[in-house]
Amino acid sequence: MFRKWFIRNSSVQNKFLLSTLCLIIIPLGLFGIISFQVSKQSIESQVSQLNLRILGQISEKADMLLDDVISLSNTFYLNREVNYGFTTQISPDSYEELQIRNEFDRLLTSSIYSFANLKTDITLLGLNGLTLSTNPLDSKLNIQIMKQQDWYRATTEAKGQILWITEPIPGLATTAYDDHSVYAVRSSNRFESWAPIGLVIIRIDESTLKNLYAGSLDDNQEIIIVNDGQIISSNNPSFAYEDLKSRAYYEKIDQYESGFFVDHEMGTDQLIAFQTIGKTGWKLISYTPTRTVLANINKIQTVVIVVFAIVVLLSFGASYFMARRLAIPIKRLYKDFGRVEEGDLTVRSPVYSEDEIGLLTLKFNQMVEKLKASIDDVKREQQNKRRAEIQTLQSQINPHFLYNTLASIRFMLYKHKQETVDSVIVALVRLLKQSISKEDEWIPVEEELDILKNYVYIQQIRQGDMLEVRYEVEDNILAYRTIKLILQPIVENAIFHGLEPKKGKGTIVIKGYLHHDNLQPSNLQGRDIVFEVIDDGIGMDRSALQPFPEVQSSDHTRGLSHGGGLLNVHERIQLHFGQQYGVILESAVNAGTKVTLRIPAFYKREDIQQ
Repeated sequence: MFRKWFIRNSSVQNKFLLSTLCLIIIPLGLFGIISFQVSKQSIESQVSQLNLRILGQISEKADMLLDDVISLSNTFYLNREVNYGFTTQISPDSYEELQIRNEFDRLLTSSIYSFANLKTDITLLGLNGLTLSTNPLDSKLNIQIMKQQDWYRATTEAKGQILWITEPIPGLATTAYDDHSVYAVRSSNRFESWAPIGLVIIRIDESTLKNLYAGSLDDNQEIIIVNDGQIISSNNPSFAYEDLKSRAYYEKIDQYESGFFVDHEMGTDQLIAFQTIGKTGWKLISYTPTRTVLANINKIQTVVIVVFAIVVLLSFGASYFMARRLAIPIKRLYKDFGRVEEGDLTVRSPVYSEDEIGLLTLKFNQMVEKLKASIDDVKREQQNKRRAEIQTLQSQINPHFLYNTLASIRFMLYKHKQETVDSVIVALVRLLKQSISKEDEWIPVEEELDILKNYVYIQQIRQGDMLEVRYEVEDNILAYRTIKLILQPIVENAIFHGLEPKKGKGTIVIKGYLHHDNLQPSNLQGRDIVFEVIDDGIGMDRSALQPFPEVQSSDHTRGLSHGGGLLNVHERIQLHFGQQYGVILESAVNAGTKVTLRIPAFYKREDIQQ
């Protein structure tokens, strides 16, 4: 119904009116939607980047705090009197015990002045039964019970390295530690045998961890510290020891050092930023509700919708007025066209205005006067069209080839050294200079081979030993000229669709030679250049072969594989040199593929006869 009324039966006036409305409503609507989406994404990105910088600063503060804890641990770990107390049998209330306790008190007093910002408890446990602690509740700890725990075995195996334990330790944590502490634990060992003689344990109060990020919190924002998915510190007590591994987004946090993204958490969309603490590998995670970030722009959106509605109404009135003024002169011009169609070339339509309709009428009069001359223009237009088709086919190859090459380099960034990737980029730059930057369509065969070798080098770095390419090209064809970029798409097709799906090493052989055919009046010399690209890939069955358009052949192996690349080269060759040239494809399943290219041998463009 719409097609019959609007396309066929509707007047120009109505078509113009509806078209104008559509051209206003749709672009403005899309512009508004896209603008707001871009603005929202920009604001979210800026806030997330700010959150990430804040987390980076908190991470640096955390590393400094942990350095202080390590230094505090070293104070007791490296002390001679403490290690002596761990290795000597000391009677209760003896002079030796009093001396060691005095040394412990001295070290404790010194550490209070050196590490005043730390809120910690220090506990020394000797395997001989010696127990020294700043927390009275630790005075009756049983070292024999602790030996049965996994954390103790891990500590002794670390041989003096600090282990950061974030979960409660059976036998060590007491009811006084309801605030979810973190422990820095290390074992003291005998120098000669590395046998454990005692433990140095520093408990870090959770309030110390909260002080790292408490001053950076905004309204409605949450910051937590996570170890292997388990929350060890949060400004929200309900988060304590909650496991984030069940969250779908935690995989992103676990895989990367830092970053930000948007996901659903705590019943609303959140801007989630995360940063890794270098000393421990703990994750700092911040949550910022998107509704608070986008509150102002949502108000602006309401205002814009109202303005948009007003603009649409005004446009409707203006479009209706202009449509009526355009319809009458167009109808008059339509009648004059009918007279010209009947053969009356003496028709001249009157010009009443200097607007677009007046100019159109003037052009109509000029068209009638120059009708005969336009026949020659049509011929020239056909020639220009043919050149444009050739340029269009050329432009189709370059982006396709560049996309695949950049994708290969991106893959190599994760697999190869910087020097290798740098050499690949240099090869790509050379390739771009040769294939895209130069506007000359006609290049020597030798230069075409250089383009191919640069591309093959990039792919060989990517494939490693899995790709072998051999060149069997006669030297006597290097000086002849060819159209640019006819070999690279063929080799690219062979690599991606023939060799990559194949298990094991793949080989491509590139042949080039001069073919003499005195019976073929294709050019002045009776000689053609033939290229063959042969791979030992997976090949293809008959159903994968599509016939080339406008090529008559009974051989079903003449066909096209995998779309644009081969067909593009085939059409370019035929547009330049004629239907007797082009691409031949021979393939069978698990028997590889052979692609043959045939072009005339020539030194100058004028030597070619089509």
